[in-house]
Amino acid sequence: LYSSMIMNLFLSITLCLGCNLFAQTNSQFNTDKNKFSLSFTNVNNLIVIPLELNETNKINMILDSGSPYTLIVDFNYLENITVKEGKQINIGGLGHGIDILAYDSRFNRLKMSKAVKDDAHLILILNSNLNLSKYLGMHVHGIIGFDAFKDYVVEINYLSQKIKFYKHDFFYKKKKRKLNKYTAIPIEFQQKKPYVIAKIVNNSQIVENAKLLVDTGGWDALWWFRNSNSNFDIPVKNYQDTLGHGINGAITGLRAKSDNFILSSFAFERPTTSFPDSISLSNAVTFEGRNGSIGGEILRRFHVIFDYKNELMYLRPNKNYKDEFHYNMSGIKLQKPFDLLPFLEVTSVRYNSPGQQVGIEVGDLIIAVNGVDLKDGDLGNINQMLRQKEGHKIKFSILRNGRKMIKTIILTDNL
Repeated sequence: LYSSMIMNLFLSITLCLGCNLFAQTNSQFNTDKNKFSLSFTNVNNLIVIPLELNETNKINMILDSGSPYTLIVDFNYLENITVKEGKQINIGGLGHGIDILAYDSRFNRLKMSKAVKDDAHLILILNSNLNLSKYLGMHVHGIIGFDAFKDYVVEINYLSQKIKFYKHDFFYKKKKRKLNKYTAIPIEFQQKKPYVIAKIVNNSQIVENAKLLVDTGGWDALWWFRNSNSNFDIPVKNYQDTLGHGINGAITGLRAKSDNFILSSFAFERPTTSFPDSISLSNAVTFEGRNGSIGGEILRRFHVIFDYKNELMYLRPNKNYKDEFHYNMSGIKLQKPFDLLPFLEVTSVRYNSPGQQVGIEVGDLIIAVNGVDLKDGDLGNINQMLRQKEGHKIKFSILRNGRKMIKTIILTDNL
C-alpha cells in the first residue's frame, strides 16, 4: 500500500501499511450546510489547511489527494496532543532508512471548517526525523488525504487560496452550468487514491497511456518511476540530486525535463520531471501499472474540482497555465531551523552548482536576501525565487561562524 507526499524540492512520504488499516468505517465529515469553505496557505504548491483535533489541538495539515490516510508526522510546536487510545504499528517508507514506529488511533473528533468527523482514523508517526515545519517555514503537523475528499465535491482555487466543499446534490443542482467552462477527466481509484491516464513524450519516445497518481501533496510537476515503461527512458540531460527526505531517510534520484506532457486536451512543454532511484523506492509497494505522479506544479495551473463519488476531476486553466517550468537553479536547499529566529539554514549544496561555485556551504545561515532582512514565512517565497528564470541574480547575506559575508548567485539552467 502506497501513499506519497512530495514537498519543497520533492519531499516525499511513502507508507507501507498493513491491509487491515483499510478496514475503516464509512465515516464522514458531517454538516448541516450545503456548502462551506476554508482558506488555505500555499507553500511551494502545497495546500496547507487548518483543522481542529479532539477540540483541544489546532493543527495545520497538507491536503494530499495522494494519501489514503490522515497522518500526524511533526509534533513540534504542539504543546500537547490528545488522541484516542490505539495500538503501536510498524511502517516501512520511502527513503534510505529503517522501519519506523507509528500509533494507530481511531474514533477521534476532527473538525474541518463547518464539518465534523467523530470517528476519524489517525496514524501518528512516532520516531520520524521528518520535520515538516522546518522544510515549509510554518507550523505543519501532517497530511490529510482521502477523508477530506470523499464526502463532498471539492473545489480548489489556487489563485484565491480558497477551497469550497459542496454536498453532491446541491453542487449539481446549483453549479451544473458552471461546469460548461471545465474539462471533465475520469479518475480511477486504487487503494483510495485517484489516478488519471495521460501522455508523456521525450525525443521519439511516447507513452500514450501513462497511469499517474493525482497528488495535491506533491510539489513537483511530474514524478516518473524508472523502468515502469520500456517506451520511456530518462532524458539525456539530467543531474543527480537529493530529491528530498521521507519519513525514514533521504530520497535520491535524477532531475530532468521531458519534452511534452498531455493531459486530456491540455499540453505542456518541457515540464520538470523527477526520477527517484530504485533504492529510495525499495520500501514502497505500488500496484502494477502505475508510472508516476502529477503534482502541484501542474495542478496550480488550473482551477480544480474533485468529485470522488462520481470518479471525476474537472479542470479549467487559470492565469498560471502558460508559466514556464523551472526547478531550483541555485543548487542550495534551505530550511527554517528555529521557529522564532529570522534566518534560514543551508542544508545541502549540489556539486558544481551556482551555490557551490560562489562558496556557499552547508550550515551557512542566511539572514537577508537582496538586502531585505528575512522574516517569518519567507521560506516559501525564497524557494520560489530560486526557481526564477535563468540569469536572475540573488544576493544572500550569510552568517558563518559569527562572520557576515555576501554571496551572489546567478541562476543557471543545466537542463
